[in-house]
Amino acid sequence: MIKHVPSVEQFNALSFDEKAWHVWHHATFMMVRQNKQYRVNLYYMNGYYIQLWYHVKRNRIDKIAATYSTKVMDPYLKLIEIKELFPEY
Repeated sequence: MIKHVPSVEQFNALSFDEKAWHVWHHATFMMVRQNKQYRVNLYYMNGYYIQLWYHVKRNRIDKIAATYSTKVMDPYLKLIEIKELFPEY
């Protein structure tokens, strides 16, 4: 557990490198989604969600942002296939 946990507002105000450090050292990876340009990783850290946008062709992270809103999970949840868990249905 982090001794000083930044709030979402504090996290979003951090420099890019500081955000990346917190993600790599303290966040829990949850899921990934992809569109034409980005691979977007979803992380959870101390009560909020963090999305990391990785630009595939440019091979770089373009954005790291946090939110308390669970709505951020909607595009990821659409990727889950329940039928695979219950093949008899």
